[in-house]
Amino acid sequence: MIKVDIVNEVSRLADITKVKAELAVDAVFDAMRASMMRGERIELRGFGVFQVKPRKRGIGRNPRTGKEVRIPPGRTIRFKPGKELQNITGQSE
Repeated sequence: MIKVDIVNEVSRLADITKVKAELAVDAVFDAMRASMMRGERIELRGFGVFQVKPRKRGIGRNPRTGKEVRIPPGRTIRFKPGKELQNITGQSE
């Protein structure tokens, strides 16, 4: 599923135009992006949690040359699915 599919589904389920659905989807994604840039946690009950976590610095290896490469510390986004989302993986449609 890509963004266009999400917009079409929101449009169908909410019985609104695709233009309005796209504005709504963009607004949600923009709000989530801004929140994560501030380092905030996003919890969507029944779906999961997005969390910004620090990433340790380390030493990696260039697979082509075998030379060691320093990896700087940074931040990464982790997603942990909620219980309801995890439960769908064993069910057939």
